[in-house]
Amino acid sequence: MTDLLVMTWTFLWLSLICVGGGLGVIPEMQRQVVTRHAWVTAREFVDGYTLAQLTPGPTMLVVAFVGYRAHGLLGAVLATIATFLRAHRWAASAERALMPIGIGLSTAGAYTLARSALHDATTIAVAVAAALVLYRGRVPAMLVVVLGGLVGWLLL
Repeated sequence: MTDLLVMTWTFLWLSLICVGGGLGVIPEMQRQVVTRHAWVTAREFVDGYTLAQLTPGPTMLVVAFVGYRAHGLLGAVLATIATFLRAHRWAASAERALMPIGIGLSTAGAYTLARSALHDATTIAVAVAAALVLYRGRVPAMLVVVLGGLVGWLLL
């Protein structure tokens, strides 16, 4: 029960530093949920983030995945509520003011995910191919993620 409260509190305070979009808080979230509390492994965190990308809605739905892995359905519900509780008018103004910081945090988030997910020549090749396809802008991002996962699964 104490760990459930710690998890809820962790996602609540992480939501307060989530400026510039969900990607900006990923490095600290990964540090908290993987390294500090061990609710998921680094691989599970990347997989959960990927699944959140595939679902409609905000990418921060990764918190539901982490909450579920840590404490089942109740954990998923509490993690999600704690993360999306901050629906205040001042939050939008603060996010606009902190946009440059958000860009830096988003870059750090992308780096953190890449560091955890790109661990050999195959994963690097799949990531580069996906980036090139996305850069051209002719294929939906969801399709690129699904095909990248399929290629990675077939090659590994």
